[in-house]
Amino acid sequence: MTQEETSSALGITQSQFSKMELGKTIMPYKALEHLIGMGWDVDYLITGKESSRNVSGLRKIVMHAEEEHRPRLLDAIAWMLNQGLDKRASELDFETKCELEILKMRAKGGSSESVLYRIRKISGMAQIPMAEMLGVNIKKYRMLEKNKANPDAELLFRLYEVTGCKPSLLINYDDIENVIIDDLWSQIALPVQKQILFLTEQLLWLIRM
Repeated sequence: MTQEETSSALGITQSQFSKMELGKTIMPYKALEHLIGMGWDVDYLITGKESSRNVSGLRKIVMHAEEEHRPRLLDAIAWMLNQGLDKRASELDFETKCELEILKMRAKGGSSESVLYRIRKISGMAQIPMAEMLGVNIKKYRMLEKNKANPDAELLFRLYEVTGCKPSLLINYDDIENVIIDDLWSQIALPVQKQILFLTEQLLWLIRM
């Protein structure tokens, strides 16, 4: 894409996008939200670490499930993926714990709790230490945790440095559960993948009855 095409898609001027591209201005949340909706790898953009791009067999089953069946299916899938990781909860890395929690949140059809709140709870930190580690005052942090303010690229990078949680997990977009499923799926052994696929297909058949 050209700068003109990208800036137009983001609803900003070419000059504004050029400054972001050169690192002269910090990319705001809204721009990141647009980019992720366009299929850009925002995690790579902010952290330099690429996200999984392979569409798993498990995701294909979820994509073919009717909307009314997705919450129950996602709830069961979150449990199966957790079991399939073949590790005790204490041994899971922080990013994996975050992904499992967010998948459970999506299964419930949304929650009054924010993703940032869940991340802080998993970390076992209070609000003030978390705010200090992110380099923001407590007032701004509380607004972020209550979804009354959105993090820009710099703040998402700080959170990644502090917790290891991917920036995309804190950006609101419809496809997040599919990205999480693919990422967790890549960590599961092939024999276990086959069992989970079989169980998921059977579960969807039962839900549809």
